Parts: sequence; C-alpha cells; structure tokens
Amino acid sequence: MSAPIGPAWSAEARATPRTPLTSHFTSGVAVLSHGDLKRPRGVTVSTVTLASVTPPLVSVALRRTSRALAELLDARTFVVNHLSADQSSLARHFARRDRNALDSFPGASTVWGGRSAGGTPLLSAAASWLDCQVERSLPVGDHILLLARVLDAAVGTGKPLLHCAGQLLAPLCDPPASPPLTRPAVSSATGDARHNASAT
Repeated sequence: MSAPIGPAWSAEARATPRTPLTSHFTSGVAVLSHGDLKRPRGVTVSTVTLASVTPPLVSVALRRTSRALAELLDARTFVVNHLSADQSSLARHFARRDRNALDSFPGASTVWGGRSAGGTPLLSAAASWLDCQVERSLPVGDHILLLARVLDAAVGTGKPLLHCAGQLLAPLCDPPASPPLTRPAVSSATGDARHNASAT
C-alpha cells in the first residue's frame, strides 16, 4: 500500500474564478481563414486541437456569440493558419472586432499568400496550414465546438507562435523537420497553393 503524497499544491496556489487554471495552459496560435481572395476573412484562435488521426480531424472551440462562428458554419470550409513566432502582430490584428479591415496594417498587401486547393485564402509565411471542412458542430458550455476533417496540410519554416497566461511567446527549441510535407507553392496572390502530401 503506497503512502499518501500530500496535496499537489498549496491552498494559496489553487485557481479561483479570477485566476483560472486555464490561463496557464500553453497552446498554439492560429488564424482561421475563409472566404475567397476577393474578400478574405480570418479570426485568431488558440483552441485548435487534434481530434483524430484516422480519419484526420481537428476541433476548434468558438464562443456562441462569435461573429466568426456564424461565418465558419456558413462557409463550411476553412484553413487553419498556424502562425509563426514572428507573426504576433497578425495574431493581435485578427483578434480585433475590425479584424478584416487590413488597410492600416503594415504590409497589408503581403498578408495573404494565395489559396488552398479548395480556394480558401492562405496567410503568407505561416508555420503550417490545414485545409479543413466542417463535419459537425457541438454545443459545449458557452462555446460551440467545430469538428472538421483535414483535407490537406503543409508546413512552412520557423518556430510556431504560442499563447500562455495572456502572452504571445516563441518556443526556445526549433520544431522537428517534417520531410513528408512542404510549404504550399504559391506563385502569386491569385495562384493556387498546391500541397505535396495530405495530413495523416
């Protein structure tokens, strides 16, 4: 019989409603893009999670009141643009209410870097891309969980952007190489992005 190990943390360290435990979860930061290159749209999230390997599925949670949720449910397809560590300004921009107005954003003409095979806009220089199709939506508390099939995927270069305790951070280590996948080959802002391998 094992001996008790005692409390895992002190009473002072316990989370309260004002200092929720989840604020110290570390997650990747992504922009969900949809629409087309004439009217591209996006929203910043940190709730993308792998749901299944076979078939390849991801989930993402959005607030019930989110304008982006209604748009994504209407579009049914979107791209998960996992942001690179040097794209924190994009993460902040697409978290704003006026996020789809890029006129005042530095380098606005280079924000979008082409489109997926399905026609969804891609953010330039992202750490990776997942081309997704919504399969189900599930109410979960004050959020709606979207379950989406990954139709295609590609990786770029550079470290991914992370979110923890309200801060945007860069990891200290470099991501492992992923030979089977490559960055989408985009010849122009109006060209198709072709991927070399599907997600597995």
